[in-house]
Formats: sequence, structure tokens, C-alpha cells
Amino acid sequence: MTTSDTSSPRQSSAGTLQLLARPPIRGLLALAFLARTTAAVLPITLLLALAQSHGYARAALVGGGYTFVLAFCAPLRGRLLDRYGAHRMLTLMGATTAVFLALVACSVKFLWPWWTTLPLVIAATLTSPPLNAALRSSWRRLASDDAQLKAVHSADSMLEEAGFVLAPLTAGAAIAVLGPRHAYEMTAICFVAVTALYLTAARRHQLGTTLPTATPPPTATVRPPGRTWLGPLTTPGIPAILLPLLVMGCIFGGTGILIPAYAQHQGTTAWLGPLLAATSTGGVIGGLLYATIDWKTSLWRKYRLLTLGFTLPCTALFLARPLWLLATLLLLAGLFVTPLFINAFLLIDATASDDTRVEANTWVGASTDITNGIMAIAIGTLAEHHRWDLALLTLTCCAAAGAGSTILAPGRRTPPPPDHPHTATPVDTGLPPARTPSPPELRSDEATQPETSTAAVSEPHR
Repeated sequence: MTTSDTSSPRQSSAGTLQLLARPPIRGLLALAFLARTTAAVLPITLLLALAQSHGYARAALVGGGYTFVLAFCAPLRGRLLDRYGAHRMLTLMGATTAVFLALVACSVKFLWPWWTTLPLVIAATLTSPPLNAALRSSWRRLASDDAQLKAVHSADSMLEEAGFVLAPLTAGAAIAVLGPRHAYEMTAICFVAVTALYLTAARRHQLGTTLPTATPPPTATVRPPGRTWLGPLTTPGIPAILLPLLVMGCIFGGTGILIPAYAQHQGTTAWLGPLLAATSTGGVIGGLLYATIDWKTSLWRKYRLLTLGFTLPCTALFLARPLWLLATLLLLAGLFVTPLFINAFLLIDATASDDTRVEANTWVGASTDITNGIMAIAIGTLAEHHRWDLALLTLTCCAAAGAGSTILAPGRRTPPPPDHPHTATPVDTGLPPARTPSPPELRSDEATQPETSTAAVSEPHR
């Protein structure tokens, strides 16, 4: 009996490794890792290239505009794939993005006015193919059962977090060797090349395509105009889920601008890569720890405690003039980033109705990116005038507001999901099909169902 019990996990682990090592999963994971890493390097090199010519305030304005488009257009790009077909739209969007990236590189190289670079960056972002969403929507078709599906999603999420660690280190090394402008040009070339390979694999393995359901579609219902426009934001509980993500976006956007500017001002560019990677490094560690801990409590209670875990280290950022302290605080806060996103997706699945579930999931990434863009512009303006203390104090106040609202927020119970007689048609989303918990309390073992990370609904931008 003992031998059988101990050999079963080993056999399961061996089967998981064999699954991840076989084609096409092995190649798709590798291409996804390369594409996400180069995509995360692009905004870092662009920020420093524009700051070299136009200053950090205008560079941050371009970066903030990029983030706003990324936030608001994530649902639109997925909707285009659903409506007009994944193969056609992915190829068209990939080719269009390559053209606009070439124009952005020209504007950086030939020192065009910053206001000409801004619309080109926005256009390149708007037309960027949602390959990550197409890939994640296809994992269920490539895996044979739920255990394999969870293994593939876990590997995908860990590789994505590893990409967020590697991206700032790569950007820092490229900037140190080539300079900001040439670093951006080289990164844009690599991104276009990897995207071309990714598009080829997407066409070969039919990524983003869905199988039609055997059940008829539900009867269309007329909803009030306000509800149609706001969609899942009118669902009770959804705004409370998004609030911690808004605070997280403030920290991401503020530190993403503050760190490069402050490191250059201090003349310590060697700290640039490690500082930018600190939060993601904590995210990798926190994700691994969270997966191994059997935390038996409700999702809402977990969500509140994880929010406090993220915000409390950030409330000490006003003291973080020494770079080692800044890196330490970001690493500690990063420990809670991946678990926070995992619980946000699970709460969305338990709270949203079937007819708004996909759009509700897109708001997880969009809410982070909205405040990311706002804070990037604000901190960029302060960095332009070397107001480092005020910039750090601003981030501290955002974290304190998030911690205070979490402590004062009333306790919540996850409502039972509405019954629907039909089965929702699979669509292009970064999440596996939702598994609704049994009301009124969620079982503790549901924390182990297939989970995805932050980029399930948007392109990399931390």
C-alpha cells in the first residue's frame, strides 16, 4: 500500500513532464515565452529611448497612452477574432503591427517629434494580435483531461512570470551595450521575427478556433442601455474585485517610470534590471508558494488578506530612497501579485453571469492597466523635475488607500451563480472554462482548479 501511494505522484509527475515535452505543446510554450519576453522589453527600451530625446514627462505620456489602449482594447481585439475568424485576423493584425513598429523605430532613430510617435505606438498596440489569448483558449483542445490542462496552464503561467523577470534584465543589458535607441530597434526586430514564427504556429495548430456547441444559443434579451455599456461592471461584487487591481496598477505604473529615471539620476544603471524585475521575481516565488499551501478559507477572505499583503510593504515606499530598500519592498509586495490575480479570476468566475463572463475577465487586466497609465504619466512628470520624495510619497498614499479600503470593506460571501439551461460556446479567452462553486461558500479544494496569470486577458505590460 505504501509503495503504491508513493509511486502514484511520481507517475503523475512523469506524465506531466512527458506532456509538456511533447510537440506541439513544447514548441508553443517556447514561442509564447519568447513573444511575451520581447513584448515586455519593448516598452522599457522605448521609454528610455524617448526620454533621451524628449524627457521623461513626454516619454511617460507616450507610455501612458500605450497602456490606456492596451487596457481598453483588449476585449475589442478578442471580439474581432471571434467575429471574423482567428486565422484571418491574426495574420492581418500581425502584418499591420510590424508596419507600425517599423514606423515607431524610424521616429526614434530620426528624432521625430514625440507627438508623432504617440499615435504610431497607439496604432501598433491597437493592431497587435492577441496571440496569448488565442493560445490559452486552445490548451483545452490540446490537453486530454483536466489534470493535463492544469499542468499546461501552470507551466504557461510560470513561464510568463519568468519572462517578466527576464525582460527588464534583458532590457538593461541591451541599453548598457547598445544604448536606448539601438536597443529599441533591435528589440522591435526580434519581436517581429518571433511574432512571425508565432503566427505560423498559430495557423498550423489552429489556435483561437473553437468548436461549435451542440446546444442552441440562448434567446437574446434586451438589456437597459447603461447595463449594455457597462456590462459586468453592474454586477454586484465585480467592482469590489477590481478595486485591489486598481491599486496594484498604480504601483506597477509608478515604479515602471520611477525606477529607470531614478536609477539614471543616481548613475546606477546596473540596478535598473534587478529593480524592474523585483516585483516579478516575487510573483514567481509567491505563485510557487501559493500552489503548495492548502489554505482553507473563503475566496473573499483570501482576497482581502492578499491585498493587505501587497499593500503593506508599499506603504513604506516613502522611505525607499536607498535602492536596496526599494528592491526589497518591491520583492515583498511581489510575493502577493500572482496569488491576487489567481483569486481575482476565481472570484470573477464565481460572480459573473455566463453572458458577461468573458468580458468580466478582460476587466481584470484592463483595470490594472488603466491606473497603470494614469500613474505612469503622473510619476513621469514628477521624475522630470527630480521630485523623488513626492513621487515615492504618491505611491505610498495609493498603497495606504488600498490597505484602508480593504480593512474597512464589509465582509462578502460569494453568491451562487445563476442557472442557465444552455452551455456557453467556447470563445477566445485566456481562461479555462469556469467551474462554478457550490453555494453559498466556496470549497477550499477549488483553489487548486486550473489557474492563469495576469496576461490571460492582456498582453504583457508590467
